[in-house]
Amino acid sequence: MPLEETIAKRILSLSYEGLDADLLHVLKRNIMDSYAGICGSLKDRGLLRNFDRLVAGPASGSDLDVWGINQRGNLFDAFFMNAILARRSDLLNTYLSPNGMGGAHPSDNVALALTLADWKKMNGKQFLTTIYTGFYLSAAFATHYNPEPAKYDHDATATFYTALIIGKVLGLSEEALVAAQRIAGMFGLDINQAAVGHVTDWKHCTYASCVLRGFESVKLALAGFQAPPEIYDGEAGVSQFIPHADVFFEPPPDINRIVFKRWPALVFCQTPIDVARDISPKIEDKNAVQAIVVKTYEIALRNGALPTAYHPTSRAGRTHSIPYCVATALLKPVEYEDFDDLRASDDALNRLIAQVHVVEDPEITRAYPAKSKCIILASLADGSTVEGQRDHPKGDPNDPLSDKEIEEKLSEYFFFAENKAEQDEIIARLWRLEEETSLDWLIAPLKRRLI
Repeated sequence: MPLEETIAKRILSLSYEGLDADLLHVLKRNIMDSYAGICGSLKDRGLLRNFDRLVAGPASGSDLDVWGINQRGNLFDAFFMNAILARRSDLLNTYLSPNGMGGAHPSDNVALALTLADWKKMNGKQFLTTIYTGFYLSAAFATHYNPEPAKYDHDATATFYTALIIGKVLGLSEEALVAAQRIAGMFGLDINQAAVGHVTDWKHCTYASCVLRGFESVKLALAGFQAPPEIYDGEAGVSQFIPHADVFFEPPPDINRIVFKRWPALVFCQTPIDVARDISPKIEDKNAVQAIVVKTYEIALRNGALPTAYHPTSRAGRTHSIPYCVATALLKPVEYEDFDDLRASDDALNRLIAQVHVVEDPEITRAYPAKSKCIILASLADGSTVEGQRDHPKGDPNDPLSDKEIEEKLSEYFFFAENKAEQDEIIARLWRLEEETSLDWLIAPLKRRLI
């Protein structure tokens, strides 16, 4: 059986009735955490001004609400813009496959699911099913494929699973879901140029661009278009270009592996930030720092410490820079605004960045992915050395955020709430999401004009 048929059958089998109490609780934790990340992204006035221009641009329409600007855009533009907001803050969670293949941001799918919920007027159970479908698929594709060594973006396969998520919501048959995957494959795969060289803010748009292609794939499949079979395993299929595991859905996706981010930065920057915060109180005079050695594992080095990471020129470049994040964390707790242009010009910050040297430690590399370890050695002017290390970042399943900490994260980033009562109400209702007959109460705040 072609893989696209296997995947379509599995996705159609997922239902709300298959979610037990523990899994429901995990999904709610992820939704709450992801909602916090979307709210954090709405701090970005420059991005929202881009949204204003896009809804007024060529082929504009008024099909669906765009978050943060209190305006409606055409359907495709609205899905694209709202999807960006899942990622812009870099607070989104991360799934790292147990077999060391790939990684994904399952919470990308929360913005997509919320936009679908607004469009199709879902209730709580329908929304939870859509979230589970998205998380299940993104984890399964990340466990099977490893795009980055082949020079593709880690979101390269998101075109397939966004088509499947949208197609399931729109009620596509198994045959149509198979066709949608084949069409999605013919739209092409994201290359990794967004994450190498000078990292631009398109890094926050890669998943959103997949949503556009996934949506168009569903439309074409519904209209009866067909594309070549064996889109994954054929002679020129995806598997010929991207390293992959032997069997799809094996091991089964385990969303309990998801890492929640405490800091608005790349997942591979989380442990370095935590360690830098641990040792910061031990360095009374930050001007006394003469050298900072950060020991990490190969994939973290490859994603967060390329030469351009020492001179990042964009918000995405800074959130994906271990040197920038470590220097910031030595000075203060890391906040969303620390990656803005104004903060990036700070002299004390740039002096510390110049002292950072990120190196691979072979033992730490061998321990990954079981551990996401980091060691930091800070050499001071008096000849002393301050050292710190952690095996996991706070938010990793081995050191998880509590329910209370996730609630606090949402309250912190839901800065545009009318009052604390509104924050508390949304938190309370998220914990009983399956009882909700409408999601207007959750989506309406995102539509407020914030510029």
